[in-house]
Amino acid sequence: MNDDRWAFPPQPPAWPPAPSTTPPRRTSRVLAAIALFVGTGIVAAGIGVGGVLLVRHVQGQSSSSSPTAGPGTPSGAAEARALYQKAVAATAASAGFHYVATASGDESQTIVGDAGHADGDQQITFVSSYGTEQFTLELVGSTVYFQGNAPAAEDQLGVTAATASAVAGKWVSVISGDGGANGPYSVLQPGITAASQATELTLTASSTANVTAPGGVAATKISGIVPATQTIPAGTGSLVVAQGSNLPITYSSVVSAGVATLTFTTTFSNWGTAPTVSAPTGAVAWTTLTTAPPPGGY
Repeated sequence: MNDDRWAFPPQPPAWPPAPSTTPPRRTSRVLAAIALFVGTGIVAAGIGVGGVLLVRHVQGQSSSSSPTAGPGTPSGAAEARALYQKAVAATAASAGFHYVATASGDESQTIVGDAGHADGDQQITFVSSYGTEQFTLELVGSTVYFQGNAPAAEDQLGVTAATASAVAGKWVSVISGDGGANGPYSVLQPGITAASQATELTLTASSTANVTAPGGVAATKISGIVPATQTIPAGTGSLVVAQGSNLPITYSSVVSAGVATLTFTTTFSNWGTAPTVSAPTGAVAWTTLTTAPPPGGY
């Protein structure tokens, strides 16, 4: 889906031209979000639900106590890596959960979602060259249902400017193969399920520390590096997990280039709660719309 991110976790084109000629793209959700840097300036931002993911500083940020092991010691790094893998596995195996992913910096972006084993939903808001995009995604089986405003319909679905207002507010069904291998489904679907969200918790863990999460919850903060990709430089990140269950409470990362800095945060809640998602009535098939690939791709 075009997020033009969120989220950490398909990737946007490397080093695109300025937003005036190439709209920003939302590459995945969750937890999701990605910023593209050229030199020392941000030229586009995306969420990735997926996700990507996006990120928000949690109010009442966790207070650290003594670390469980020194950040530079082999034992500390090994413990961090093991705990991180447990947290990713617990996320993927969960029956469901709620999350809020935001990005702050040059542009603000927000994804609110509920992930399940095979289904889920997302409500996404961000600003692109098309305008303020607001849309909802629902994954039911192998079909993604889209409902959004005119800017989102034009950017995410590739409908023409002349027909975007007629599509706005309607449910549109998108299936695998629509538009080819790089069609809208390949960008809209990733990041919606629990397993897909788990892949967006990108981190090379190196240390852990005991912390107290909001509400007095005993937790462990896993810190490390967010590896560089073809489109963004490496950054720093952390994953705060509840002690005992290893379930994530927050995931955060910071990416900088020169004077430009983007911060991404995802908060998790309602663990074990499967989303209730059903196919909306009256949805029209994407193949019946007048479409063309957006300049920046779907």
